[in-house]
Amino acid sequence: MAEPQPEDDLLKSLESKFSAMFDYTQWQRTRAAVASAKSTKTNKTVKSQATSSRVTPDETLDTRTVGTACSSTCKHSWNRKDLYHILDEKAAKEAKKKEIEDNIMKMRIKARMQTVDEYTKRYEYLLSENKKLQAEIQGTEKQTHRDTTKLLRKYEKCRGAVSTINSKFHQDLESAQADLEETTERLNRDLENLHGELRAVEHRLKLKQEELHVLVTYKDKEYPSKALKISGLETELKDLAAEQEEELSELNRIIHIERTSFERQKVADNQAMTSNVTEKSISAMHGSLKDMALQNAVMKKEIEVHRGERETLKQDILLLEAELKQLIKDPKSQVLQQIFPHFFPKEPKCTPDMDVVLDIPTQEYLPI
Repeated sequence: MAEPQPEDDLLKSLESKFSAMFDYTQWQRTRAAVASAKSTKTNKTVKSQATSSRVTPDETLDTRTVGTACSSTCKHSWNRKDLYHILDEKAAKEAKKKEIEDNIMKMRIKARMQTVDEYTKRYEYLLSENKKLQAEIQGTEKQTHRDTTKLLRKYEKCRGAVSTINSKFHQDLESAQADLEETTERLNRDLENLHGELRAVEHRLKLKQEELHVLVTYKDKEYPSKALKISGLETELKDLAAEQEEELSELNRIIHIERTSFERQKVADNQAMTSNVTEKSISAMHGSLKDMALQNAVMKKEIEVHRGERETLKQDILLLEAELKQLIKDPKSQVLQQIFPHFFPKEPKCTPDMDVVLDIPTQEYLPI
């Protein structure tokens, strides 16, 4: 399994940072440093030999000189503290470097383990998705197989009807072509008729245009004088209409007067004729009949008088009945109620359709 590139870049950046923090160039061995060290060592050896040749074995060292250098080329053990210190620092730096390398290695191992865990989770997720896709594909294949089977069955059922449909289509096509030819012929005839009507309309239009030209010429030349004459005639016509209205109103007034006088004369003639006929009829009648007719006339008058009195009495009766009803409803006309008012309270009776309101008086105390 290939390692992810971003983690390598991270480790490289960490290594570069750690290498920048700790500079080991001063402890690295180069050719110039080795040569200088060899020359220094040779010089120290020569100087030590010269010094040792000057010191006798019988000489004793004072305790006060311990811890201090005899000279710049002294090699006593108490003057080697700086060398030991340098060696300890070098060992500490090497240990620290190793610790840093170990930490970097641990970080890389941890990153690799995280990557492995992520790839494992991804593998499990992809495996589950593949199983789901496999199940879905299998279900789709089954559904497709069922649909295909249904379609094949439908095809087997409909295959026999294809020939019938084709024959029906050919028959319909032939009938449609026949209808098309018939319609085309009819439209051609109608088109010819329309062309004839169009020619007739164009001829009439030409005649109307000629008439219009004549009218325009008349309007431009003869119409102004004719218009003046027409306006004069209209004025005369209005004057004549006013005179005619006045004459007509006068004639109507005369007719009304004559008609009124004629109607009066007619009424007078009718009355005279009626009186003459009546007198002649009465004179020709027997005396008993005259008395009977006179009595009938008197009775007729009396009947009319009695009818009038009857209507008057009816109106009086209605008025009296209304007054009687008012008196019955008036509490002052109730004798018992006037004598014993405490037995007849004035409060109205409670009927079933009335609302009951409890209005019980309560005692209210004055505020303290």
